[in-house]
Amino acid sequence: MAYAELVSALVEAIRGETALPPMPADLSLEDGYAIQKQVVAALADGDVAGWKAGMTAAAGQAAFGLTHPLIGSLYRWGRRENGAALDMVNGVKLECEIGITIDSDGNPKSAGPVIEVPRMAWNSADDAKGSNLTATNIAAYLYIVGEQQAFRDDYEQLSVSLTRDGEAVCEAQLSDALGGPVPALQWMLEEAQARDMSPADNMLLITGACGGIHDGVPGNYVADYGPLGTIEFSIS
Repeated sequence: MAYAELVSALVEAIRGETALPPMPADLSLEDGYAIQKQVVAALADGDVAGWKAGMTAAAGQAAFGLTHPLIGSLYRWGRRENGAALDMVNGVKLECEIGITIDSDGNPKSAGPVIEVPRMAWNSADDAKGSNLTATNIAAYLYIVGEQQAFRDDYEQLSVSLTRDGEAVCEAQLSDALGGPVPALQWMLEEAQARDMSPADNMLLITGACGGIHDGVPGNYVADYGPLGTIEFSIS
């Protein structure tokens, strides 16, 4: 499949919330980023809301044949607010993250809880490789944004717990992803520059999963970030 055809097929699958197309067996990481750029241009319609860090945990990297994190973009149409009611869609996952709002120079203006809702709907389990994930824009889909507060210097002392219908899903330190929001922000800015991605005022950067990635099954969820507040949402 020519890459132009692959880009069109990926865009159609992401828009239509269907299974992703079969992926090439020999796609390189650089090919993946080149395809990602075209996918984002088509789906964001020139209006990127921010960036996302992906594959920030060593275990996830190993599973996808990677040795480092990835960077992708957030779609403005994917933003949801606290209290969101989400439809059950094939392949949706849940990640507890921190979102940082930056200025045009990349300086943090504020930060707060974010639940990312990526969607991984591979045509085949064999397609779950780092280069292919990169091409899909790291499974970017929805994200639920909590209250933004002044940027802090003590995130490594804070934690998050996620429950579904009162039952524990995960609990993790906010330093779980790339050492915490402060070093994660630095990594994202450096990686974005290497990928010719330019910061803009009021961009939202989500810095990676704290506590792993979880299946988005139906239920009522509460993500408690302690002094940073909570995010409540449902899937049905």
